[in-house]
Order: sequence, then C-alpha cells, then structure tokens
Amino acid sequence: MKTTALFRHPLLGQLKGRTLNDSFLQFTNVPYGSISQRFGRAKLITALPKTSEGQPYDAADIPPASIQPLKAAEIDCKGNQFPSDVLQDYEEPQSEDCLRLNIAIPSSTTQGSSLPVLVFLHGGAFFLGSGTRPYYNPTNFCEQALQAGLPHVFVSVNYRLGALGFFHSPSASNLMPENSGLHDQLVAFTWISRYIAGFGGDPNNVVAMGQSAGGMSVTIHNMSGKENLWRRSIQFSGSLVTMPVKSPSEHQENFISQAKKLGIATKERTSDAIARNMISAPVDKIRNLEYVGMACSQSELLPYETASMALMRRRAPPSPNLQSQIVSSTTYDGGISYNLMLGNKERKTHAKVFIDIAESVLKHPREVLDLYDIKPSDDDKTALRKICQFESDIGFFAASLAQAQGFPGKTYLMIFDLGNPFDGPLPPRECATHTWDVVALLGAYEGRVDDQYRSVITESRGKILAYAVAGKEPWPAWTPEDGFALWVGNDGVRVVRKDDYMGTGTQRGRLLKYAEKEAGEDGCDVLWNDVCRRFLMAGR
Repeated sequence: MKTTALFRHPLLGQLKGRTLNDSFLQFTNVPYGSISQRFGRAKLITALPKTSEGQPYDAADIPPASIQPLKAAEIDCKGNQFPSDVLQDYEEPQSEDCLRLNIAIPSSTTQGSSLPVLVFLHGGAFFLGSGTRPYYNPTNFCEQALQAGLPHVFVSVNYRLGALGFFHSPSASNLMPENSGLHDQLVAFTWISRYIAGFGGDPNNVVAMGQSAGGMSVTIHNMSGKENLWRRSIQFSGSLVTMPVKSPSEHQENFISQAKKLGIATKERTSDAIARNMISAPVDKIRNLEYVGMACSQSELLPYETASMALMRRRAPPSPNLQSQIVSSTTYDGGISYNLMLGNKERKTHAKVFIDIAESVLKHPREVLDLYDIKPSDDDKTALRKICQFESDIGFFAASLAQAQGFPGKTYLMIFDLGNPFDGPLPPRECATHTWDVVALLGAYEGRVDDQYRSVITESRGKILAYAVAGKEPWPAWTPEDGFALWVGNDGVRVVRKDDYMGTGTQRGRLLKYAEKEAGEDGCDVLWNDVCRRFLMAGR
C-alpha cells in the first residue's frame, strides 16, 4: 500500500514521497545532476527545482529514464523472460533530463540515523533500463533487512544511455567528451556523499552494486584508480568485458558513421561542426540510431589500451578505498541472447555461422566444438542453446573468475544456479538466466515463487545483506588454493570449492584449459571477443 508522505531534508527542504507497507519512505524522482548541453558532462545539482510558494518538491512521481528504444521495459522483460504484467500501470517517461535518484529509507529514519547506503546501478547493455523499473522493486529486499536488524538507505540511479551517454569524438571532445554516462554515475555518488546524511544515510559507509552494464560500470570505476566513494562493491554478471569498449580512434570512426546515418554532412567538415549538428538533431533520430553504448578506453576512467580478462587477472582494482568485492555470474547468462536471437527471423543457420567463425579464428576449433557438442546438423534452436551456454561460461563465468584472480582474498565469488521460474522460450526452472539473480535478490516477483525458491532466495539475500549492510564476510573469500564460491541453486545454498565448479572433469574446467592451450593468458579473451562476440554480432 502506498500513501503520500512529507519529509524535510536539512539542506534541500521539504519533499513529498510515498510510504511503502508502512515500513519505508520512498522518493523516486530526486534530481542529482543537470545537463546544459546534449552529450556534455553533467553538473552536480545543489538545490531542488523551485516549486510554488510553500509547496514541497514532488519526489513521488515515476522519474524519466534516459532516451532509449520505445517500449524498452517490455523488450527487457521479454529478453530476460520475466512476466510483463508488472508493467501494466507503469508509464515511464523518457527525457534527456533523466539524472534522477530513487531513494528508499526506513520510516523510522532520522537525520542522525547514519545508516549504511547501498547504491544500485541498473543494467541494460548501456542502452536500455532505469533504476525504477517494477522488476527492480527493492521492497522485499529492504523488508528482510529490517527484520534482520540491518536497516539501510537504498538508492538506485538513472544515468544517460546509448548515444546520449556514450557517443564520443576525440576531435570534438569539448562538445562530445568520452564516457559521459559513466561520469553521470560519479556525479550521483558525489550528490549522495553531500546529501544522503539528510536522509539518514552515512556517506562514509557506501556500497556500490551493479548488474550487467551496471556491474561493468562498477568494475570500471574500481579499476580506474580514482578515489571512489564506496568501500565495498557487488557486481552481478558485469565486468570490464561485459560490453565491448572502443578506442578513441574507433569512437571517432563511429562518430562519423552515425552522423551520416543522421543525414549530417561530414565531408570536408570539422568534427566540431558535425557535433553541433548532432547536438541540435531531433532526439527521436538519436533514439533510432540503434547504437549500443560503448565505453572509451585510453581515457580517464578506463586508462588502459583495452579491456580484457587478462588485465583483470593481472591487476587488483587500484581504487584506494575499495576493501573487497562480491562478483557473481549466473550459469546461463547467455539466456538473454538465446531469447532475443530465437525470435529474430533474420538470424538463421546458427551452427554453421558459429562453426565457420571458430574454424577461421582458432588453432584447434574441433576441441571447443566438441566440448559444447556443436554439430553442423543441429537445428537452430538446439545450436543456439549450446552456443549461449558457451557464451555464459566464457563471457561471464570466466570474467568473474578473472576478477577473483586479480583480487584474491578480497573477492567473494558467487555462482547463481537458481533456475528462472517463469514461462518463456527456455523451460521454467531449468536455466539460471541473466538478470534473474538481481531481480530475485530485490524480490519483485517473490510472491510468485514456491516455498523452496523463497527459502533459497531468502538465505542468499541474507548473505548479501550481511556483507553490504554490516560489512561481514558473507562466505570464505576466493583464493587460488581453495577457490571458495557460494553456489545458489534450486536445492539450496552452499559453499563449494574450485574442483566442484571448474575441476578438470567439468565443462568449465576443460574450457579454461582449452583457452590456455589456444592462446595462453589471452585465451579467454580470444574465445570471448573473436569467437563468441563475433557470432553474436553476425549480421548486424
């Protein structure tokens, strides 16, 4: 049940929010940054927008998401195999002015409460999503925290996506700087540092949590070397390599290519002139570029030649404040590719395409094809199911492992194998799919699962809460000797050792051994970038 409620912030003044279940106050439309020019850097907001005399600022409405494909929430539900009826009364506006926070606090919170703060960065491949989508509803997560004596402030962040957040021209960097969507996130953390105490939060006890592109964002910030404002982080199916990155020169090439798609003249014109035309282009044309946002390497936030698993494996996160991290993947992260590609009538002969790529790239292609039993005779559905398992193992599990290898003793590895319980292209309960881990954690669909599932979710959530809110060790940290990990499966939650999930007789263990044989330390990156990604992007 939701009712309106008033709250007075000592610096920002009076806000109108909503009560949830008589347990929480929620403010869903709190601006943290302003954008004076399309593609430009966001600036910190230090005051709420003015209202009529004596009226509180209305922070109870659904906030605008970044400009993205229309019906993006439905696309997200379909790709992740979630029931879409939760969107029935959810009408999310879109705007270039989208830098908003969603803040939930216990109803009993005072300005002196000094509660831990958990900040969530949503996923969506840097071109979809928002932090207030109904499937990210954190009520059950926060309810369990209260019952366990772990009250906290929960914050989710909307940031710029797609072209608006990630277009870049190094030749016109004054107008189109790199990684603006990532910088938006840092502006949000700066706002939280300054103003969260007024909501009862402790700015010195912040945890950053992200999933998919949001997890990649957290990893980028951890690896940047900047003195970030969080002590601990949680990355669900997100690492440096979850999405491709582009070099500055590749961004420049893309900038020119996209300008041509917009009908902007490029020949014998400066990048500044082209960028100004982009700045004034109708936003619907920007939306329809179908450009997936990509971070820029060799930059302030990503000061590396490129992003790779080899890099994560070699180098601990250099951010000085980071004490530890949880990294996690699901056992079928490739489910989102499976669901979306299965419905794409333009994509056919999956087995042939994958085999041709493997044979053109790899020294020993037959070994990986045999490992995943990919045969020329496979029908498209069968082949795609196998290929997306390969995607899950090489692009997500191996990446999470690389993060643990780079930060041993400080990383808690989790493997999520609780099957997605909902109807869709994949059989219910059979595959632990991408995004289901964080959605299960937050609890939006908790009333639709059986007692066994609810027990598993509650137990694993308790471990995450103990880490995020209380700073406790959730399970033994990963080390090269033991390789401890938390396994979350249909039959329960247990701590396992490396031989259980990547031993010499397991598919993952054999894949890692093969990757090393194929290209040494770079083997996983070759399999991910040159084989799997190439297959996923074929025909685009």
